[in-house]
Amino acid sequence: MSDYDGTVVDYGRAVVRDHGVWLTALLSVVVFLGLAAYANVGDVTSALATLNWETFAAVIGLTTVGYGFRFAKWHYYLRRLEVDIPLEASAITFFSGLMMVVTPGKAGEVWKAWFLRKERDIPASKITSVVGAERITDLIALSAMAALGLLVYSRSSLPIVVVFGAIAAGIGLLQWRQASLAVIGRLESLPVVGDYATELERFYESAYRLFRVRPLVVSTLFSLVAWGLEGVALWLVLEGFGLETSVVIGLFVFGLGSVVGAVSMLPGGIAAAEASMVGVLLTFGYPEAVAAAATIVIRVGTLWYAAALGTAVFLTYKATR
Repeated sequence: MSDYDGTVVDYGRAVVRDHGVWLTALLSVVVFLGLAAYANVGDVTSALATLNWETFAAVIGLTTVGYGFRFAKWHYYLRRLEVDIPLEASAITFFSGLMMVVTPGKAGEVWKAWFLRKERDIPASKITSVVGAERITDLIALSAMAALGLLVYSRSSLPIVVVFGAIAAGIGLLQWRQASLAVIGRLESLPVVGDYATELERFYESAYRLFRVRPLVVSTLFSLVAWGLEGVALWLVLEGFGLETSVVIGLFVFGLGSVVGAVSMLPGGIAAAEASMVGVLLTFGYPEAVAAAATIVIRVGTLWYAAALGTAVFLTYKATR
C-alpha cells in the first residue's frame, strides 16, 4: 500500500509505546540484576563466564527452529479459515509479530490482525481469532511439559490441573454453538458492543472452526514441538554449566515457568517466569548462581531473541518497501 510508511510504521511505534515495550526491557534488566544480586553477582558472573558460546548458539538455533514450527501453525490456521495470502506475506506478518511477545499476555500480537487488515484487506476479527488460538494451544503445550515433570518427580499437579480444567471448560463452551450464539445475540443488544455485532460474530465463527478436534490436535502438536525445543535448550544450558541434569528437567522448568509467566499477565511474564524457574531449579538442588545464570541465559535466548528477531524482520520489510 502506498500509505505504508505513514500508517503501518507509525502504528508500530504507537503499539511499542502504548504497550510499554521499552519499560518491559528496563524491567527485565532490573529482574536480571535482582537475580544476580540474590545469588551473588560475582558467582553469577563467574557462572556465565564458564558457558561457552557454542551452547548459546545452540539455544538460538533451537529457538529459531521452534519459531519455524510456530509459523507452520500460524499458516495452517490461516488455511483453515481460507485466508489466502502468499507464503512470504504470511511469514513477514508472523515474524514481525514476534516483536510484540514482551507485551502483557502477548496481547500486542494483535498487531498481526491489524497488519493484514491494512496490507491485505482481511477482516481483523478473523486474524484475532488466530492469535487467540495460538496463545491457547501454546498454553496447552507448555502445561503438558510442566505436567510431565510433575508426574516424573511426583510433585503437586494442582496448578496444572487448574489450568487444563480452565482451558477445557473454555473450549467446551466455545464448541457449544447454541449457547455461544445465544450469548452473542444478547451482547448485540447492548450499547457500544452492539456496534461491533458483525465483527463479534465473525470472530466467533472463526474461533469455532479453529477449535474443532482436528485443528486443535494438529496445532497443539506444532506447539509441543516448538516449545519443547526451548525446553531442550534450557537442558543444554544446564549441561553447559557442567552439572548433571536431564531433558525432563529442562522441559519441566521451562514449561512451568512459562505457564506461570503467561498466567501472571505481566509483560513477557517478566519476574513471574524468572522467579518460578529459579525456584524450581533450587528445589532440584542446583546452586543459586547456576539457577540464576541459566534463567538469564534462557530468557535472553528465547524471549528477547524473539523480540529482536521480530523487530529486525519488520525493519527489513519497511526498508525494502
